Amino acid sequence: MKFKTLSMILVVALLWIAVPPSAHAQDTTLTVFAAASLMDAFEEIGGGFEATHAGVQVEFQFGSSSDLAAQLSEGAPADIFASANNKQMTVARDAGRIEGKARTFAKNRLVVIVPADNPAGIESLHDLANDGVLLIIAADGVPVRDYTNAMVDKLVNVSGYGEDYKTAFFNNVVSEEDNVRQVSAKVALGEADAGLVYVSDVTPDIAGDVKMIAIPDTYNTLATYPIAVTNDSPNQELAQAFVDYVLSDAGQDTLVAWNFISVRIPGLHPSVVLPTDGTLYVGGQVYQPLTLTIDDLQTYSAQTVDVTYLSGEDTVNATFTGVLLWDILSSAQVNINADVENDKLSLFIVATGSDGYQAVISWGEIDPEFGNQGILVAYAKDGAPITSESGTFQLVVPGDGRGGRYVSGLVSVEVRDAPPVE
Repeated sequence: MKFKTLSMILVVALLWIAVPPSAHAQDTTLTVFAAASLMDAFEEIGGGFEATHAGVQVEFQFGSSSDLAAQLSEGAPADIFASANNKQMTVARDAGRIEGKARTFAKNRLVVIVPADNPAGIESLHDLANDGVLLIIAADGVPVRDYTNAMVDKLVNVSGYGEDYKTAFFNNVVSEEDNVRQVSAKVALGEADAGLVYVSDVTPDIAGDVKMIAIPDTYNTLATYPIAVTNDSPNQELAQAFVDYVLSDAGQDTLVAWNFISVRIPGLHPSVVLPTDGTLYVGGQVYQPLTLTIDDLQTYSAQTVDVTYLSGEDTVNATFTGVLLWDILSSAQVNINADVENDKLSLFIVATGSDGYQAVISWGEIDPEFGNQGILVAYAKDGAPITSESGTFQLVVPGDGRGGRYVSGLVSVEVRDAPPVE
């Protein structure tokens, strides 16, 4: 009996050695459908997630967001969808494939790339419409194409561009690619003179083969990336954990390292620091703080307005020339929480003069979808440069009956947000 028992123990031990315990464990696979532009960042994020979740494997299917949304609509199995725009997330949601609310996890910026030797001599957006330029863009429906179209549509209304520019731009298109990575690859290989991609698509493997040409922020559009769990994921809790990891500091730091823009909104200094060199500082809750001189302001589209307002007991009639506050803040690219409905309406703008005098403008006053007021940062009054002792810029608020918000010696414009609700 004793011999038989020992034999059984020996057999079990041999089986244990032959088949280690890990082989008996059931690994869980998360399938993530993700926009092609996310490839490098998400592969790194996937590795980080696996390292903190034993027994989990993250498998990615990368492609254009439009193709991925179509596959989801047709029933393709997936746990998570990360799109390069809200339009394709809506397609997947309308098909009944999205569980709960999508979260915005990253933003991106459009950029022009040319081969390193720049054979067409492209130095600006205007050059993309030159005769003979070979231009590659993404196909219709691909998010980066939507952002490209938005840029061109903005340029139609800019002096020196117009409808002729739009026609010439699209006439120069020699190829329309299925996803943004194909655009960047072809330009890196010298198969075109230029292409439109995201900044994050200039990855280390092609960085030496291409040159980036920045798109002025006035004409650029920040790409917004949403992520969501699918409705029929067999791993709902684990899929949500992956989404949470992407939104965590670890995930956001990885995205930033791959040249995406984090959705984190950092805290602001409680006080306003004023420049003393005669420039205008534009900052606060923005991605691109600006320091502007008069020469800088004169590169924007100029606006001239006639105003009448009370200053004390005196009636002032004046003509001011300057730049729309909306245009300046569009260049600074305000950091708006895309997951909060009309989050921009809780924003306000603090205008500060060189003497510390302050006035507040609500975002809704200048937003074209709401108040659409043509508030100006003026640099000329009655045809002559503003040269008051307090400074060379003045805030002009047409429609105000009194001149209290006509901040003289304007040196700072900061965007701030209303306090959160507990």
